[in-house]
Amino acid sequence: MSKQHLLWLESYLKEAYKKPNLENFIGLEVVEVAEGKVIYRTKILGKHCNMYGFVHGGIFSSISDIVMGISCITLKKRVVTIDMSISYIKNVPQGSTITAIGEVISNGRTIMRATGEILDEQQQLLIKSQASYYVTGSFCEDDFPDLKLS
Repeated sequence: MSKQHLLWLESYLKEAYKKPNLENFIGLEVVEVAEGKVIYRTKILGKHCNMYGFVHGGIFSSISDIVMGISCITLKKRVVTIDMSISYIKNVPQGSTITAIGEVISNGRTIMRATGEILDEQQQLLIKSQASYYVTGSFCEDDFPDLKLS
């Protein structure tokens, strides 16, 4: 994998997340992009919480899918989720900062698998997830989605 692709992908993600999309709603910030691995961070706001004042499970699920899917994209593959499992271990309240890590564990030609973890500020495990992704093509500078998101 070329360092140039990883730098391009990181730049692409940072620009794409300025547009109105799920990643922007969640407030995801790219911390690290490496071959087969990504790290994101976000601060939990009121809009991310359920009626009990803790992070809504759907937010955790979305973050998990995003970091695992992007970890596949670091390997220049365009993917779609075909299955995902998630274990909700612990929750955090509004105001907390969480870190999400996605890592490829199987880089197949048509199916990829990845794991995800979400940690709190004390590095305690909140979420553990795994997913399978179907490879639909390549994701590189010559074949990338348009940034003109609406």
